[in-house]
Amino acid sequence: MPTQRKIDLVAELSDKMQRSQLAVVADYRGFTVADLFALRGKLRESGAEMIVAKNTLLRLAARNVGKESLEPTLEGPTAVIFAYDDVAKVAKVLVDASQVKVKPLKLKGGLLGASPIAPEGLDAVTKLPTREQALAQVLGAVSAPISGVVGVINAAITNVALVIQARIDQLQPADEQAAA
Repeated sequence: MPTQRKIDLVAELSDKMQRSQLAVVADYRGFTVADLFALRGKLRESGAEMIVAKNTLLRLAARNVGKESLEPTLEGPTAVIFAYDDVAKVAKVLVDASQVKVKPLKLKGGLLGASPIAPEGLDAVTKLPTREQALAQVLGAVSAPISGVVGVINAAITNVALVIQARIDQLQPADEQAAA
């Protein structure tokens, strides 16, 4: 019979899986507590969190939210990294951690949205623009036409002002132009 603590943990894991845009399963064997603490800090800075839980509880959570495709990766010591906002930034941290020569993080796979992703596919995710870059691109695309319209209106106003000034100069008597 499951304990209340395990039921609560499965509910919490289900919520995290449901909210995450990227969930990556990794094998953390060979890592010391200090190494895991440092990795968790880097992940936290990029808007992600790392959870170490029993595979059985992770399987139940995956089934609860309809992400059964995560189940084959849940073998051996497992840590799950959940990214909620900027998946490219988190993927870069994970790929960097998996390429360290001393104690590499062994990525097993994961989910990008609802689609399964292989460890090699995570490298492609790192090439996506970060959230800030994507927002800047969208803002640039939206503001460019507006800037053009403002420039055209400003040029038209300037041209009208120049024509009026030229007409004023024409109508002034020659004596006033010499004095000015």
